[in-house]
Amino acid sequence: MTSTSFKRPLGVTIRGLLYLAEGAITILCGVLILITTQHLRVYLDNFASIHGLSIFLKILDSGFSYILITWLILAGIAGIIIGIGILQGKRWAWKITIIQTLFSVSVGVIYFLFPDMTDTYSKIIGVMLELTVGAVIIYYFYRPNVRLYFNRLTP
Repeated sequence: MTSTSFKRPLGVTIRGLLYLAEGAITILCGVLILITTQHLRVYLDNFASIHGLSIFLKILDSGFSYILITWLILAGIAGIIIGIGILQGKRWAWKITIIQTLFSVSVGVIYFLFPDMTDTYSKIIGVMLELTVGAVIIYYFYRPNVRLYFNRLTP
């Protein structure tokens, strides 16, 4: 089998760029939380009267914030690596995209099944959107030209 060059499908480019953007935004969120936690004592004193904000700031003031920051930065780095892998047509990136999409759809369905106080219509719309986007991504990534791009081998 020989390696040949294949033109990257447009949808693959879009998904790869979305992974890159998601990764960069996730890292930025982690860095912003890190910066915020350094000045948290001042905010806790000033916003003690706003109950919801006060609880959020107290959570960030705890040791949990460093777990959250670490998770966000690692997830962002992983997103960037996956995005680069998608753009380069790596098979492992194709597999991760399929697994991540299936996991995301599963979490959306599980969330829908748990009763809570949120608006049922918004949950239905959210789950339907999650299912639709997930189905489109999986369908597209199983298309022959996309699979060929990720396999990049000819008989």
